[in-house]
Formats: sequence, C-alpha cells, structure tokens
Amino acid sequence: MSRTIYWGSLVLSLSFLALPLLLVLPLAFNTSSFLIYPMEGFTFRWFAEVFGQATWTSAIMNSIRVALGAMVLAVLIGGLAATGAILTGRVAQVLLSALFVSPLVIPSIVVAVAFAYAFGRAGLSGSYLSLMLAHAILGAPLVFLSVLTSLRGLDPALDQAAASMGASRLHRFRHVTLPLAAPGFLAGALFAFITSFDEVVVALFLAAPESTTLPIALFAGLRDRLQPTIVVVALMLSLVSLAFLLVLGWMQKRTATSRQT
Repeated sequence: MSRTIYWGSLVLSLSFLALPLLLVLPLAFNTSSFLIYPMEGFTFRWFAEVFGQATWTSAIMNSIRVALGAMVLAVLIGGLAATGAILTGRVAQVLLSALFVSPLVIPSIVVAVAFAYAFGRAGLSGSYLSLMLAHAILGAPLVFLSVLTSLRGLDPALDQAAASMGASRLHRFRHVTLPLAAPGFLAGALFAFITSFDEVVVALFLAAPESTTLPIALFAGLRDRLQPTIVVVALMLSLVSLAFLLVLGWMQKRTATSRQT
C-alpha cells in the first residue's frame, strides 16, 4: 500500500510539473506564427529567428555575462562566509545562516526596489556591475548553504591533523578543506549561475536597454506578441536548467562514492 501511495504521489507530482511544459514546448517547432493547436507543420525556423535577431542574441550574451560575474562574486562571498561560520559555535552558525538566507526570504519586489534606490544613489543604475552585484547577493545565500552543508560533513580530525604537523590555516584550507568541500562550492556556483540566469524581477528594475537580459526579453515578448520564438527561448531555459540538474545529480553521486571509499 505504501509503495502504491509513493508511486502515485510521484506520478501526480511529475505530471503536475511536466505536463504544462510538454503541452507548450512542441509549439517551438510549429510552422504557424501563432501558438495554436493542432500544429500545422514541423520547422526549425523559429530557432533560426531567435539566433538571427540581435534582440535575442544580445539578451542571451548579456545573461551569460551577468550570470558568470554574479556566480564568481557569489562563490567568493558565500564560500568565505560559510568557511568562517563553520569555525564558530552552533548559536553563531544559526544567526549567521539566518542573516545570509534573509535575501531569499524578503519578497523580490522589495529587494528590487532597494537595489534600484541604492545603485541609483551610487551611480551604478543600468550598468552590468549593478546587475552582477544584485544577482550575486541573491546567489550568495545558496552558495553559503551549499558550502556550509559540505563543510559540516567533513571530519574535523583531518584539519586538526594538518594543524598538528605545522600547517598554517591558509595552507590547511587550500590543501585539505577546499578539495574535500569542492562539491559544495561547485553546487553553490551552479545554483548561483542559474539563479542569475533566470532572475527577472530585480533585472527589470536595474537593467538598461543595452544590458537587457534574456528573461526581460522573454517578458517583453509575452507582453507584445505571442510567437513561437518565445517558446524557443523557454525551451532553451528549460534545457539549461535540466543540464544543471543532471550535473548536480552527477556531483552528488560522485561525492557519495568518494566518501564511501
């Protein structure tokens, strides 16, 4: 009975999540210029149009550029914060975790207005740097939690053994802690990248016409005219998310195997 409930719940959950995508994504290959069923034919025309229009290609490159910069900053901020937090007591870890998770708890519209005001006062509004910094702040909590979880799974005796042999704290971090906690850093980096790549609310408040990201271009396309190019972009975003999930699953399996050996 329990297996029936488990598989039934799993099938219903997957159907609820995947069915809308399965219904919409085939329209990316429809010959019609409208999002209609039944499909009139099969074509790759809309893919060529997405990669041939400067609006879409510029938005894609902007999203990649901003996401890479935000990922690097988020890994530095969240990773170093988690490394320092693991050395504190349990109460301090709880307080620091609550502090770093707070950007995820506050509504996105409130964070976006705060960023727009702060970067506007600093003269950074509309720049790539403002988007990178804002997305890094949103991605840092994910890096922090990922690295902190990875560090908690390490045996503290390894660091103590290296310290007893005269290794400095920096040397221990580079040659002992960092290699063992690398899956946590990599997972956090992936989460930070995909968070920045998909983020739209904060970007709407900060982006200028020349720094328009892909989610903003997608939002504008939904508002102006529904065409299969929008579905093509949605398909690309779905494939990117799926690729990151597969990489995360592979990393988790590799980490579990290495710890068992």
